[in-house]
Amino acid sequence: MKKIYFLIFILISTLTANVRADFNDGVVAYLMADYEKAFTTMQSLAETSDHGYAQYYMGMMYLKGQGVDQNYEAASNWFRKASEKNIPQAQYKLGDLYFKGRGVPKDYEYAYIWFSVGASHEHKLSEKAVKKAKNKLSDEELKEADKVILTYIKKYGPSEDIDPTKPIKIDNE
Repeated sequence: MKKIYFLIFILISTLTANVRADFNDGVVAYLMADYEKAFTTMQSLAETSDHGYAQYYMGMMYLKGQGVDQNYEAASNWFRKASEKNIPQAQYKLGDLYFKGRGVPKDYEYAYIWFSVGASHEHKLSEKAVKKAKNKLSDEELKEADKVILTYIKKYGPSEDIDPTKPIKIDNE
């Protein structure tokens, strides 16, 4: 029985190491402006492994038209997936798309909500953006948004458990 547990542990460790290596390869390709390789690597991880940071990078590539045609709607879809995996950079980018009405309808409430969730992670750009979105809302809209924010922060805000296999910070915004 102990041998089975050991084999399962080895298999899981190997698979996790492969995902990390693939992700790192994708990040290096992205930073080296090899967007075709970055896109291929990140797309595979984002779709098959449901990797939050790979989903964030997919959003960035669609947002900027790197390795693919620029597509704000596709960017918003990838940022939403990454946002729901508690990635503050994606939460900020999704809020920004709502603020500007790119790929999603212009909606200051949703912008405020996603900026607030990103700010709950102490993400600096989100913290600044909360104020500009808040200024666009009426008192009634603000009241309704604040109710949603509490729910979203519980679901998508910082969590106590940190996964050591995932990168902590991305500074390429």
